[in-house]
Amino acid sequence: MAYRHIQTEEADGVLLIALNEPTQRNALSLGMRAELAEAIAQGRDDDSVRAVVLTGRGGAFCAGGDLKSLREGADRAIATRHRIQGLHAWFADFVDFPKPVVVAVDGPCAGAGFSLAMAGDAILCTPRAWFCQIFGRIGVIPDMASLYLLPRRIGLPAARELIMTARRMGSDEALSRGFVNEIVPADRLESVARDVAARLADAAGEGFVARKQALNHAFERAPFHDPAALR
Repeated sequence: MAYRHIQTEEADGVLLIALNEPTQRNALSLGMRAELAEAIAQGRDDDSVRAVVLTGRGGAFCAGGDLKSLREGADRAIATRHRIQGLHAWFADFVDFPKPVVVAVDGPCAGAGFSLAMAGDAILCTPRAWFCQIFGRIGVIPDMASLYLLPRRIGLPAARELIMTARRMGSDEALSRGFVNEIVPADRLESVARDVAARLADAAGEGFVARKQALNHAFERAPFHDPAALR
């Protein structure tokens, strides 16, 4: 299928989805969000797809939400609320995507892009990648489940510091904190991401979905010594 804001390529059971608005540093416009949701749903429902790689073109992963689109409409508050509700609906499904997801980050990964990256079962990045919870710089609270996902990925104190300061986290720090799994040269990023996705797909097995969802929601479950948790 031809898309305007993203590109898709499928090979050997791995679906690569690339954000493709490089002049905007792949900011999540309304059009890109709609196409991304459609491509993710197709990857979920297509039995030939065993894993997904999500990346960005033009030296950027995603610089965040498209602020221009947030100014559209007569009643911005209501329009923004509806957009966020729609965004969260498909993003929640992506976090629990029933197949392995590998995110490949080059350049800026900020705001909503930072959140989007955390849907990955594995995150790879280049040396020039950087990550920023930029929401505080524009006077809003993090959206797309950053407040939920980031503490689970790197721990509450580290997440609190990144969110409160809205500073950049470079690739080396991201690796040392366990946010990313590997730093890869830019010219090999997509090929390595495909290889990692294929290996995860080979190892997934029948219990993959149950394991993934259990891990994603482990912090909400009753303590293991609670008899209710054993039912």
